[in-house]
Amino acid sequence: MPRSDQRLTARPRIAADDRWEVGSSFPLMPASGPGTTRLPSPLRLYGTGRQALLALLRMGRTDLGWTAVHLPAYYCPPVADAAATVLPVRRYDAGPRGHVEPARPGPTEVVVAVSYFGDPPAAPATRGAALVVDSTHDPFAPWLPSAAADYVLAALRKTLPLPDGGALWSPAGHRLPAQPAPSLRHRAAAGQVLAAMCLKAAYLSGAPVEKSAFLSAFAAGEAAYGSTAISGPSDYTREVLPAMPVDRWRRQRMANAVVLGDALADVVGLRAHVHPFGVVVECDSAERRDALRAALVTRRVYPAVLWPQPPDAPRRHLDYSRRMVHLHTDHRWGAEDMLRVAARIRDVLAPATGPRRADAGDIPGGRGQQDRRPIRQIRER
Repeated sequence: MPRSDQRLTARPRIAADDRWEVGSSFPLMPASGPGTTRLPSPLRLYGTGRQALLALLRMGRTDLGWTAVHLPAYYCPPVADAAATVLPVRRYDAGPRGHVEPARPGPTEVVVAVSYFGDPPAAPATRGAALVVDSTHDPFAPWLPSAAADYVLAALRKTLPLPDGGALWSPAGHRLPAQPAPSLRHRAAAGQVLAAMCLKAAYLSGAPVEKSAFLSAFAAGEAAYGSTAISGPSDYTREVLPAMPVDRWRRQRMANAVVLGDALADVVGLRAHVHPFGVVVECDSAERRDALRAALVTRRVYPAVLWPQPPDAPRRHLDYSRRMVHLHTDHRWGAEDMLRVAARIRDVLAPATGPRRADAGDIPGGRGQQDRRPIRQIRER
């Protein structure tokens, strides 16, 4: 029997709309409906996208004679650090705003090209030993067959409601690493994240669940995912992934991005860039970005910074990372939700910005009306 001060007490449900929020990690969602995943074959599944890259680099070093890996200067820092545990890392000057200096690998060196926010990556000057495309932000993009990649990898849980999962395949038909079994440590970490997803789903539905309960479970699982040990995915991800209506969810994400981008088109002090992965808001200063981000969090909109860059990063990449936020537009939401997000952004910025609309000169590296081009193009992808 529990002690009297430890007994569970019933708590009332909360109206679901009072739990409305946009952004952050996925809750548990059913994998149902038309449009199931077009999985490449053969395919290797890992615990995380980082593990997929490490498995490939280890095979390349041991069996294929790879001697170095070229990574873009603008890349997820923990992933770059993990790659450096396998091969020497060379950085080439590439990022979301285009290439300044393409990779020039030697014959035994491999290049990783990144699909920033789901856009096709720029090709290296020379291919080297292999071209690897990181398509995490749009894992099954229709442009992938034309990318001429030797290998493609993706962290699946960035776009899909999965507790874990990284994928690796070779469009060119090259040899792949052996499929690993899930480790006990990874099973435990994925179990924590899956529990967090269940709790978050209950919370969003209005159940009497404390937000701190699923946030701490997410944090514990994420910390364990930082290991460089390689594992297969959880049983849940392996079984559910083929049943997910990825094509339909992808179309919803892109349609939502267009709605949000259009709604932000004339907001002073920022530029809204529409991508297959969502909307990137580029503010005219780091101070405005920080203020906007903090204010949105208090309004239950949780933007992401992709990615914070170290102080010694190239200046233009560091500046960009300090002025940008990514707004989620995935299938959890519809057009009305996107308009609510836009209204909150206007509420935050309106008191400080005044009536003048920003022009290209207000945004460092601004490109005037060209910034509107992705909004039209995304409808055609």
